[in-house]
Amino acid sequence: MNINQILSLKKGEGKFLLIAAFFIFSLFASYSLLRPIREALGISGGASELKWLFLGTFIATIIGSILAMILSGAIKRKLYTDFIYGFFALNLVGFFVLIRQIPQSSEAYLIVARSFYIWVSVFNIFVISTAWSLLADLFSKERSARLFGIISAGASLGGIVGAFFVSFLSKFIDVPSFIFISVTCLVVSLILKNLLIKEALSLEIPQTGVASIKERFERPIGSKNPFVGFFLIIKSHYLLALLGFILLLTSVSTFLYMEQARIISGMFESREARAAAFANIDFIVQLSSFLIQIFITSKIAEFFGVKWLLGVLGFVVALGFVLLAFYPTFGVLVLVMSIRRIGEYALVKPGREMLFVPLDSESKYKVKNFLDTVVYRAGDSMSAAVEGAIAKISISAVLFVGAFISFAWGILGVYLGKRYEKEDFKFKSEETK
Repeated sequence: MNINQILSLKKGEGKFLLIAAFFIFSLFASYSLLRPIREALGISGGASELKWLFLGTFIATIIGSILAMILSGAIKRKLYTDFIYGFFALNLVGFFVLIRQIPQSSEAYLIVARSFYIWVSVFNIFVISTAWSLLADLFSKERSARLFGIISAGASLGGIVGAFFVSFLSKFIDVPSFIFISVTCLVVSLILKNLLIKEALSLEIPQTGVASIKERFERPIGSKNPFVGFFLIIKSHYLLALLGFILLLTSVSTFLYMEQARIISGMFESREARAAAFANIDFIVQLSSFLIQIFITSKIAEFFGVKWLLGVLGFVVALGFVLLAFYPTFGVLVLVMSIRRIGEYALVKPGREMLFVPLDSESKYKVKNFLDTVVYRAGDSMSAAVEGAIAKISISAVLFVGAFISFAWGILGVYLGKRYEKEDFKFKSEETK
């Protein structure tokens, strides 16, 4: 068995896959350098502040989403990613200067720390959502089923590298230096993005009635109405189900995340120690996800269908919540958190991105942007408030409610997978005129 068979590659796809994987790698390396720092700075004022930071993130996401959707209707598609990434890169440079200059003991530092937490949360959603929108626009449905798992492995590898840097070098390199490295990775991703489009053009097979990649990327994504994503969603049962799936996913994640924050804040005191602790967990998760994505994800999608990618994790994590209710220890929490995150990166993430491939351009960019930004952060904010209210009753109640939500998430994932495999999508926005 050769490498093409192992990776499910067809003739001429090797270079395209390599560029796509490194494109995602550089993005996730950039984010994974920031994630542990965000977590450490986010609890500078105590873990109880997180629900307010989630609310701030939600508000910032709404504003950013409206501006991004207006931008997508005003400029050529090929320039959209450049504007988004350039904006965030400049912001990172600003944080690099502020965090380096302001003393940690000052009130101003606490304000910067809270702002950085919100900003990185918005950065994560917009930058990664834009990247997967681009890939969904360049890949066919058949090619995405074979290769998105491997491309997701590039994301995990980027996460491994970033987490490794923070975990093992935090004793020698200060926080601002990691931010500078993150900016560099973001700039590299912009270069790879242009190479990716060029390679996609060389592989494209013309389709009757469908605009070519070159034609599509020379015009804006679609309507200049910033709320078009919302209106497209409410008209489609498929997209409404996807909206529900994302809300349940964020609820499961937030319930576990809040428990993790409480424990870490109690165990570690310094900024660097907390960043290293979060990075250690990230390293384990990303390494496990990478191995699964390389060798297993595409095979599951090919032989068992997308419904397995989307559904099985919900059922497994539901059992994990029940286990935590009876054995509420740090070790069990880390185990369940790791299973949830590994499953999301290795199975749910590539499966969820596949759901956008058959859709028209407005859905690939504007609907996806709305779901991945406003809906995702709304789910975070609402579930954090709900978790906080239930936690006042008991932590056991939180865990049993989490189990119910996770089980419902699994059922909806199976439903979406079946719809994806049966649905006859029409590319309304791609028709040549």
